[in-house]
Amino acid sequence: MKKSLLVTALCLSPMAFAAPSIGLAPVKHLYVPQGFDSNDAVEVVVTGHFPNPCFSRNTVMVDVVEDRIKVEVTALLSADKKSCPDMAVPFKEVVSIGNLQGGDYQISVNDVLEDKISIGEADSNAVDDHLYAAIDNLDSLGGGNYMLQGWRYSPCIELDKIQVISNGKDTLSILPIMKQVSNFCPMKMTPVSYPVKLDVSGLKSKEPLIYVRTMDGKSFNSILNFGSVK
Repeated sequence: MKKSLLVTALCLSPMAFAAPSIGLAPVKHLYVPQGFDSNDAVEVVVTGHFPNPCFSRNTVMVDVVEDRIKVEVTALLSADKKSCPDMAVPFKEVVSIGNLQGGDYQISVNDVLEDKISIGEADSNAVDDHLYAAIDNLDSLGGGNYMLQGWRYSPCIELDKIQVISNGKDTLSILPIMKQVSNFCPMKMTPVSYPVKLDVSGLKSKEPLIYVRTMDGKSFNSILNFGSVK
């Protein structure tokens, strides 16, 4: 009886199961937003499709050497391939590159995708030139009209202006810039909505990325169907 229990325990032990393998993720597209300065936290967006649901994202490694940025996106693959149906599973990875000096850089992802990014020189030594709205949704109103939705953390700040920057290829960067209107800044979260008009006529992609800069050096990202934003 004890021998039987021992065999069962060994069969159920984690050591009895094969570990998942690690490999490069099957990346398909690299989006490079514009509008970053040397005091910004630079981000790019990588998309792709896993061949089945048994893949999952693992790690993202970024290596910057002089004017070259190398990004490696890896994935985990289950050892139990019998339970994995053939089904494309899309993924989107927001890659944080971090602070870069002003200049032009060459980016490569998994030695498959390549593009360039230009970083401007900051006007000050501040962490960022602007305070951005806390945006967490983009709602389509039709006809190229959209609504940025999010939160305002204090009544002492309000929207100043919205800048839209195109990279001329596949990405529109939206910068919802806030301004301080009072020195008294109590913590009071309230929902906010800001209308914005997006013109994709100068883009060449059928699936453009809308990259929205938000608070804390982060971003909200939405990939749209080109037909739905004409």
